[in-house]
Amino acid sequence: MSREGYLILNFDGGKAYVRKDRISRIKMVDGIIFDCDGVLIDIRESYNRAISKSAAYILAGMTGRSVPESLISDEIIHLFRRTGGFNNDWDTVYGILMFMLSRLPKEIRRCLEELMEKIGNEESPFKRFMLIKDYAKRESQMCILKEEFFAESIKALRDFTKLLDFTGRESVDKNLLRIYGSDGNFQRFYSLLKRFLHSTGDVGKSIISTVFEEFFCGASLFEKVYGITPQFNNGSGLIENERLIVQSETLDSLISILGKRNLGITSGSRRKSAEHILGDLIEKFNPKALVFAESVEMAERSMKKALKKPHPFSLLKAAEGFGEFSFLIYVGDSMEDAIMASEAANLNGRVLFAGVYRYTSFEEETLRIFLDHGCDMILPTVNELPLILKELRRKEY
Repeated sequence: MSREGYLILNFDGGKAYVRKDRISRIKMVDGIIFDCDGVLIDIRESYNRAISKSAAYILAGMTGRSVPESLISDEIIHLFRRTGGFNNDWDTVYGILMFMLSRLPKEIRRCLEELMEKIGNEESPFKRFMLIKDYAKRESQMCILKEEFFAESIKALRDFTKLLDFTGRESVDKNLLRIYGSDGNFQRFYSLLKRFLHSTGDVGKSIISTVFEEFFCGASLFEKVYGITPQFNNGSGLIENERLIVQSETLDSLISILGKRNLGITSGSRRKSAEHILGDLIEKFNPKALVFAESVEMAERSMKKALKKPHPFSLLKAAEGFGEFSFLIYVGDSMEDAIMASEAANLNGRVLFAGVYRYTSFEEETLRIFLDHGCDMILPTVNELPLILKELRRKEY
């Protein structure tokens, strides 16, 4: 959408854009639902680092080679997220690992296949991983893998992300099997790799999700959230790098404008992880309009279907907590959020979307993507939202 279609407002943190043809609806907004990560909380030094650390750690263990955490850059992570299919960071780690391990030379793939078969059906992700790590270190075949392999693979990974879409890990599988699947041996390797990683499993079963959450949460919070004794990380977690974006005054002002506590959250993160950073601010939200990962997973088990973003389930579920409302705004920081809001709007025409860009890794590109998508509102941070709502209600446009 062209910028001429937007009312542009200037703030210290950057420009805000409001679609002129949406102003009348925005004036009627009486409910706001927020994504958590990147909107209420600055996660750039937590989730991104957890992705790069987890991917490097697992790659190193499975190849017997040293892999620097810096191998997986913010750019790579951004390229996954902008496809609209990788709101869940476990899926990003999955995509990175499956691509990198699929590119291994055939003789190393064959060796890795034999190691995975030798380990068999060990249920513990820690024991499973430590066994292959020990085998890989002692396996002479692994010595032919050079450092150049990882640098070259990262270059190829950038191009691979162009093939991915909103189906996330499904698009990873589809494209890797299309690229390498003519080799029957590869299909067997790929199947064994998915089973070994237990890629779709929960924490405590999957190597990917367990490693990620231990590095992210840290030992104490991990045990509190999952009720499992940590084994991969006995220290602090990357969550401690997170900082609040939203200000208490912002939430108070929005409650005043809406005339009621019609503030909600729909997030792919765990409630206890979010509360660890939000603290007492959680009390400013409508408790009936809070939907975290646990609620979505419970619904998925009950309904036997995928309901994670960009599926609109979590957004519409949070909206139910408001009871009656005229219009609501969903505030997110990614294309996956924008897609979810569009899907929700198709089912309930009273849903609008506001994209925030200031605390993303690539501000200018995120802003451009939101403008191209034609988002209803685009603003630097959530803290400009009450100022914009007051301005629109005060004047005729």
